[in-house]
Amino acid sequence: MKPSISDIIEVNQILSLWGHLVDKRAWDRFGEVFTEDAHFDSSVFGFAPVTGIEAIRHMASQDGHAKAHHTTNVYVQEGPNDEIDAMSKGLGLLLDGSVASVTYTDRLQRTPDGWRLASRVLALQPASP
Repeated sequence: MKPSISDIIEVNQILSLWGHLVDKRAWDRFGEVFTEDAHFDSSVFGFAPVTGIEAIRHMASQDGHAKAHHTTNVYVQEGPNDEIDAMSKGLGLLLDGSVASVTYTDRLQRTPDGWRLASRVLALQPASP
């Protein structure tokens, strides 16, 4: 579906909220961001891909994640059927003080509570070409 201006704003809010919830360790609020059967693939950081909000909560609570998450450069575009696709960049402050840059590739579905992430895949941006 082609996203409206209000869809684009709502998707930006959802993608930004993700970083705040992870950094606050607010696992109980992940339903504000993900569908119940969402797929999350952060295998570039050594975590197995998981499906389901409970599995995402468990994965996110494990050691090895960035200390701070920042979402930038959100681009919302038409997706198949009644879904929306989005790409964004993420900057993460790592435990050693370095910064990692990722690209998030997302698929969002409209739910009775608004747009939610149904799929999120992370790709690591190399530090040098």
